[in-house]
This record gives sequence, C-alpha cells and structure tokens, in this order.
Amino acid sequence: MEFEEMKKIWDAQNGQAMYAIDETALHNRVIKKKNKARRTADLTEKIFIGANIVAATMVAVPSILKDKYSISGILMVVLMYVTAGFILYIRNKRLRTQDNFDSSMIGDLDNAIATADYQVKFSKTSRFYLLSVVLLTLFSLIESGSPWWVIVLVVIFFTVTYMAARWEHRTFYVSQKKDIRAMRDKIISMENEESDSELDQQL
Repeated sequence: MEFEEMKKIWDAQNGQAMYAIDETALHNRVIKKKNKARRTADLTEKIFIGANIVAATMVAVPSILKDKYSISGILMVVLMYVTAGFILYIRNKRLRTQDNFDSSMIGDLDNAIATADYQVKFSKTSRFYLLSVVLLTLFSLIESGSPWWVIVLVVIFFTVTYMAARWEHRTFYVSQKKDIRAMRDKIISMENEESDSELDQQL
C-alpha cells in the first residue's frame, strides 16, 4: 500500500530489520483520505439536492402555467422535493457528527471510514430512488400517449444510467471504503508489532 513506502529501515547494526514510520507524513496521508471522503460525500449531496430541486421545478412550473396537471407529474414533483429535503436533513446530520472522533491517526481513519460508509449507503439508496423515478416517468409517458419508441428510448437511457451508477458505486465508493479500512488494519498491525518488539527488548 502507499504508506509502505514511508517505512525506513534502521538499527541494522544488530542484524535485525527494525521499522520506523514517519508518523507525521503518514498522518498527513490519513488526513488526505479523510478530506477526500468528505469532499466526495459533500459533492454527491449537493448534486442530488440541486438536481431534484431543478427537475421538480421544471415539471411543476409548466403544469402551473398551463393549469394542466397529471397524477404522475404531481407524484414526481412531490417525490423530488421531499427527496431534496431529506438529503439536506441527512447532510446536516452528517456535518454535525463528522468531527465526533478522536484527534488521532486512528480517530481520523475512523472518521474517514464513517464518511465512506455513509457514501456507500447513499449510493446504494440512490439506485432505488432512480427506479422510482423511472416508473413515474414511464407512467407519465403512457398517460400522455407517447409513441412506443419514445418509451423504449427512455427505458434504454435509464438502463444505461443505472449501470453507470452501479459501476461508480463499486469502482469508487466501495473501493474507497475498503482502501481506508485496509490502511487502518495495517497501521494497527504495525503498532502492535512495534509494541511487541519493545516488550521483547525489555525482557
């Protein structure tokens, strides 16, 4: 892993391979991981909030101006505004609790893991939300008597979007979480090895 490169072999006089870690440099790497996880969550939340508000407004305004409403349109507007409000709520909750961790290397890693786990759950939930949008969109097209080929194109578009979201989920969010967990496990393992080495020297 990347922090393995920061190991320095020292005290070779007695023929033993002793390892010391540049803790400041390593902690800086950990802080970068934590900040990256936060930026990812922050950007995702803002995109979803903005996209839902804009999309809901684009559906609602023409209906109000034309004084023409449909069941699917009303449901979609309500769903998108409620979703935007809910994301804003969980975002504020995350921001309030994101610093409730120890100010240490392990604490920062736990902080990063919590944010990465939040992002994984957010990404997974968003795909179920996409399904509800697809169903309402198809219902709206059928309700308005759209041609069959338009419906097929919409189905293809949402299928591609879902596959892209699934790929993004596995490639970025899940892998980021695994990477941070692996870093935490490795650091704890090295700290335990160092403690055992010091104990052996005392004995």
